[in-house]
Amino acid sequence: MILETIGPTFLLVAVGYGLGCLGKIPARPFAEISFWVLSPALIFETLRTAQLPLREASLVAAFVGAHYLAMFLLSLPLGRALFPDDPDARRTTSLLLTFGNCGNLGLPILLFAYGQKAVDVGVIFLATNTVLLATLGIGIASWQDRLDLRTLGREILRVPWPYAMALAVIMRITNAWPEVLARASGLLSQAAIPVFLLLLGLELALVNIQALAKPAIFVALGRLVFASILAWFLAPLFSGEPIIRGSLVIEGSVPSAVNAYILTAQYQRRPDLSAMALLISTLLSAGTLSLILFFLARLG
Repeated sequence: MILETIGPTFLLVAVGYGLGCLGKIPARPFAEISFWVLSPALIFETLRTAQLPLREASLVAAFVGAHYLAMFLLSLPLGRALFPDDPDARRTTSLLLTFGNCGNLGLPILLFAYGQKAVDVGVIFLATNTVLLATLGIGIASWQDRLDLRTLGREILRVPWPYAMALAVIMRITNAWPEVLARASGLLSQAAIPVFLLLLGLELALVNIQALAKPAIFVALGRLVFASILAWFLAPLFSGEPIIRGSLVIEGSVPSAVNAYILTAQYQRRPDLSAMALLISTLLSAGTLSLILFFLARLG
């Protein structure tokens, strides 16, 4: 069961990694298509068609807010302990510990583990993650001596995900999305997860594994261990339904987000450290997520 659930996900990542190592396919075009087309389409289409009731969706969003806030606060002393003289590395630590790979890895694992209802939970999780990434994430990455609210506002307006969310809400209320557009957005959303997984493999192939291994291991373990413990503790407080509770635990326990690495590269906040920690946390998550699925199956 565990192999059938997690195996296809990491197999696609491995395919992307192999292609990246061979230099056959560059990651940049995949990243651009994913950022501007596929990820907004996935968020829009699943929010537009999701059957998750409003109350349950609100609880999922509240869980994400609580989980991310706690991880961000935890990242501050951990970053100071690991990198007392490197403020850029501390910002990278905060991004990597706070934001998880709830889209690329989380959604396919939820699909294989629990089915479409779990994917609906995962999309609400991803949508909330997107809002926080476009606000808190950009704030962390762009922080200098003080937060520049004008710059932060401009950056938020350049991100496509909030527009996809707003359009989905409007379409749910008005039910005005034409069938021809529904078929097109449906096809794009179906293509999103496989492309995300291939992109993750392509990105990981660019990492210099020999560099920064020791500090990156501590950052990666911090994400996997603390985020998982926190998810197990918080999930029962927000839902008693097994599928929703299990989905929250899985999404809260995924490795560091590729988008966190993209932010560190965009703002030059130690992208070398970020890429190494991303690689290690992704590789180790094959074991940690397998254990989580095992315990979820036993505990219900």
